[in-house]
Amino acid sequence: MDLVIRNARSFPDGAAVALAVQDGLIAWIGPDGEAPATTQIIDAGGATLLPAFTESHVHLFLGGTALGQLNLAAIGDTASFRSALRHFADSLSPGAFLCGYAANYEMLGPGTRPDRHALDAAVADRPVFITSTDYHAAWANTAALQLAGILHGAETPPGAEVVMGPDGLATGELREGAAMELIRRLTPTGGRDSTAMIGQEPPGTPDAAMRARDKATILRACHELARHGITNAVNMDGNLYQAGLFTELAEELPIRVKLPMNLTEDQDDARVAALITQAQAAPVGRLEFGMIKMFMDGVYDTWTAHVVGGYPDDPANDGPRLISAPAFARLCTMADAAGLQIAVHAVGDGAVRAVLDGYEAARTANGPRDSRHRIEHIDTITEADLPRLRTLGVMASMQPVHPPGSAGLPLEPTISIMGRARWPTAFPWARIASQGTPLAFGTDWPVSPLDPLYCLHCALSRRPWAADMPDQRLDLAAALAAYSAGGAYGMFAEARRGALRPGMQADVILVAGDLTALADCADAARVTLTLREGEIIWQA
Repeated sequence: MDLVIRNARSFPDGAAVALAVQDGLIAWIGPDGEAPATTQIIDAGGATLLPAFTESHVHLFLGGTALGQLNLAAIGDTASFRSALRHFADSLSPGAFLCGYAANYEMLGPGTRPDRHALDAAVADRPVFITSTDYHAAWANTAALQLAGILHGAETPPGAEVVMGPDGLATGELREGAAMELIRRLTPTGGRDSTAMIGQEPPGTPDAAMRARDKATILRACHELARHGITNAVNMDGNLYQAGLFTELAEELPIRVKLPMNLTEDQDDARVAALITQAQAAPVGRLEFGMIKMFMDGVYDTWTAHVVGGYPDDPANDGPRLISAPAFARLCTMADAAGLQIAVHAVGDGAVRAVLDGYEAARTANGPRDSRHRIEHIDTITEADLPRLRTLGVMASMQPVHPPGSAGLPLEPTISIMGRARWPTAFPWARIASQGTPLAFGTDWPVSPLDPLYCLHCALSRRPWAADMPDQRLDLAAALAAYSAGGAYGMFAEARRGALRPGMQADVILVAGDLTALADCADAARVTLTLREGEIIWQA
């Protein structure tokens, strides 16, 4: 045997267990007292032995960038906001861009919304660019708006907006990627970390030094995932530039990465063909392709979620649909015919319905197959569309850190914008799982905190928004499965990983502490060891 883990505990019974690794595979698992002999032994110290996590929805380039930015997730009042910005500004060189992320829409207090004046009051002597917690909006101070030349507004594609004030000047709020990129392209990354999400390539031609920095950022993100027990990740923003970077890194990646290519309606035929061709590329090293990503809508907090029957305060407004029905059916049919898996961001119930319609059109055109097409997020879904997930064989890729009230997110304004009529089927993990629809968990990092154990805490501690609303929680075993077996299934890898059985790849983690206490305490457990195919890629 190459390696044996001794003195571990099994889940859920807590029995003393050992696991042996040979040639990257689990060779044996059984009672600790019967463990085979080997020269390399890891003493688990009573930690729980689990299959490694699969992070089913993550943004590695953005996440690596965020590791060097100001995290505003804990900010909830003006004084704290100003203090955090000023302190962080003091750590930067004079005039350097100040970039922050994870800002709640009401970070300056209940009932408020940031604007450039609030940012100016904190820091006015340098450009400031702050991304909202969902990465679908941002706020800029006056200096940043002037630097970008958009203080007096700018034209943006449908679904995006530079919000204007009654004085004829930009308020500082930028809604959706196309508007956000007007400033993000001026930040230290030049927008190279974010343009993939809106289906574009980075501006200009990144030189060798830029490429080296970008690859270092991606590797930093991947090591951060390994630290949290993650050995597989679906990186949800891919363009040809990132495909090149990841291909060059394929043998260095500490974890396995699946990289989809992002299609949009406004891409010309040559661009679509190039992205589909790239998506069909063979795996290399620890990198695979095989997937197409699209966006059907935005998010509730900017009224850009596409809904059925309008918003409560504006029944005539269904929110923007980012791809028309004919274009989406065409793109889905092309990708499906090319043998590719499809993943689509859909937050509003109207967006989820539109995605299901497109998948149904592709299935009608090409015939049924084991496509495992996915819908990402499903913040809301109608009762009529829930069974269509199962009928069409669609996977649900969901994030327990996303519901308002979880992961430090306030309930308002989101649940009011969403409307009470949608609450019964909002983030319906239990309903989806109970009908047999495959479910995979992730975090959407850096949109939300990366740690899977914290994500599980959010999944287990979630409470209904009203006494008459259903409880959508899963139990601990089911939630863990969504993070391991469910994620493996979503990567067509369920025969190789996602469970602890002889013959499976030795993707194994040790978790110290009490998993059963996670519902009550976010810090009840922590990862102490991560193995990928028997190789230690992180150890506490």
